[in-house]
Amino acid sequence: MKDILTAVLVPLSILIPIGIFLFKYKIAGKESKTLFYYLIFAGLVNAAGIYLSNRGIRNLPLLHLYTIGETIFLLTYFLLIFENRAIRKVLFCAIILLPVAFILNFLFFQSIYEFNTYARPVEAILITAVCLIFLYNSGFVEDFLKQPKSWINIGILIYFPTATIIFILSNYFVFVSSNRTLNNIIWDIHSILVLGMYLAFAKGFSLIKKEDDR
Repeated sequence: MKDILTAVLVPLSILIPIGIFLFKYKIAGKESKTLFYYLIFAGLVNAAGIYLSNRGIRNLPLLHLYTIGETIFLLTYFLLIFENRAIRKVLFCAIILLPVAFILNFLFFQSIYEFNTYARPVEAILITAVCLIFLYNSGFVEDFLKQPKSWINIGILIYFPTATIIFILSNYFVFVSSNRTLNNIIWDIHSILVLGMYLAFAKGFSLIKKEDDR
């Protein structure tokens, strides 16, 4: 029987931020809507992955697709919230070049039937770095925890820094290590990180006000 945390609770938890955002959709800005569409995309890919797994079909090709989509959505989010023109230019180039690099990775370097341990860590490190730069530039103002962007960035920092290590070692955990207990613990930790990110996103969405709209 599949683990209820990774197979049921965490996949369904994505409905929390999605549901909250639906009430804010009309007053939300482009950056928040970008994250909303990212969650829709993530939910659909995850549902497809669970469906394929339940039918005994390997679903790792979806991870390669998901990495490309996630990169585009999250970097677009940062492109919309950064005001520095130089950083925006770098992000724009990354949105174009990284997906191309990730496609080349599964065409010539890593099979689509194994974890993309080159692409995922690069994505995670870049998103973490961009998030930290934004927080540094924006400063920790008095009402920091009352800002939607603050909670979105908190969610990103809950997940991506630690997940980077998991991404790097994912092929080892699944295909090499014979320690099933360790493997289960690692992916349970990953699920908890995802849950933390979703809940932080939900908090951020709940704080959206009309004056935040762009």
